[in-house]
Amino acid sequence: MDFHVLTLFPEMIENTVQTSITGRAIKNGRISLHTVNIRDFADNKHSRVDDYPYGGGAGMVMQAEPVYQAYQSVKRKTLKPRCIYLTPQGKVFNQTMAEEFALEEELVFLCGHYEGIDERVLEEIVTDYVSIGDYVLTGGELAACVMIDAVSRFVPGVLNNEESSQFESMQDNLLEYPHYTRPESWRGKNVPAVLLTGNHTKIEEWRLGESYKRTKERRPDLKAKNRPVTAAYFSPTEGTKKAVELLVEHLTQNPQYLDLTRRKLRREKKIFSAQELLVAAAPVYGGQLPVLENELFSNLKGNHTPCVIMAAYGNRHFDDTLAQMKKILEDRGFVCIGAIAPIIPHVYSDQLGKGRPNEKDEVIFKKFAVLIKKRIEEGEKQGFISVQVPGKAIPDKKTKKVLPQFLDKEKCIGCQVCVQRCPVYAISKETLEIDEEKCISCMRCALLCKKKARTFHYSKIQEHLEKDFFVPREIEFF
Repeated sequence: MDFHVLTLFPEMIENTVQTSITGRAIKNGRISLHTVNIRDFADNKHSRVDDYPYGGGAGMVMQAEPVYQAYQSVKRKTLKPRCIYLTPQGKVFNQTMAEEFALEEELVFLCGHYEGIDERVLEEIVTDYVSIGDYVLTGGELAACVMIDAVSRFVPGVLNNEESSQFESMQDNLLEYPHYTRPESWRGKNVPAVLLTGNHTKIEEWRLGESYKRTKERRPDLKAKNRPVTAAYFSPTEGTKKAVELLVEHLTQNPQYLDLTRRKLRREKKIFSAQELLVAAAPVYGGQLPVLENELFSNLKGNHTPCVIMAAYGNRHFDDTLAQMKKILEDRGFVCIGAIAPIIPHVYSDQLGKGRPNEKDEVIFKKFAVLIKKRIEEGEKQGFISVQVPGKAIPDKKTKKVLPQFLDKEKCIGCQVCVQRCPVYAISKETLEIDEEKCISCMRCALLCKKKARTFHYSKIQEHLEKDFFVPREIEFF
């Protein structure tokens, strides 16, 4: 990440940013800082860059040309860098904006002084008007330093502990829980007993509870914006599960998971309030949702609840799946505010989707997560808007194709794992035979069998897929 700051006081920026964590990040090459003195572009011997305002009034106004030339000196290095003007008139800076800006390769900060900057150059170069609070500073330098610090925390490698950028105050609109260190007892005050137990589950529960408590006491305005996130997924071979987990970790630090691969959990009704967020994820089978005994996600009920849908597929295409999911969930009371179709390993090929999602995909997940956070912020003010997705909401039914399967009874030890964890009740407990009417060829039983007693014959399908769909596809989101 490269930071460029257009300023009248370069030393003010440098002395601040080149210390502490950001200073270390500069030395390690994780971020870079380039200050540009606007006075260097003045066209007079006194290096003046301000003049009296047209129309009269108190104070001076920074001239357009020196600012423009300072910007041009940076622009030569990149085509169109994002330029942030620090002004009380801008949108108030927050954590979502910090995450969004951290996705850029370069940022330009423009620091104003006096009564401001000639409006004409602002119209020419500025992409974002940002304030760090509803008060006035003498210039934009301190505000720029604040933003550089906040943005840098989301740049990979800046923090020693990668989790520190996520698990801290302001994530999920919750304040951070209290911290303690040695000694165990100080001036009659003891460390909470739960922190000494070593029981990490109870410790995490305590910390979350303290976050809620502290936020309610100190920032009730934030508490009202807290939105619990639940990821409900169907994932027989766990490719979809991995993809949804990667996405959700960029949406919240306290996710709840609902594994709809488990038959029991698909039977249980789950009601969501308007103040929650649902992430619904499913694999693509032949361009559509898997056909189950009851329609997938039909046990979920929303109350104008925003939701994000994910159709994970093995590099062929997602076809009608997103449209299907959107209709099902919106008929159930949800509002689909975003949709994404990531690539995962194909169940019938060890080449299609190999290694996906990868590091490049994770960058796209980050961008999509920031987009969703922005849509939530906008939706809380103006109402949530349903996103448009491609495909047929009610697709034509496809002829069911069941793969030939084989059970090696010499290898089988009768452990019944395949019976118990088949997502569609397709395997007989008595005979271990597969009911072709129920089987969806999800390969879960073959994956779970430690003795490799179960196999499916899909060589012809594999050959077709690898011939026609070998070129890696990119993630699409809406």
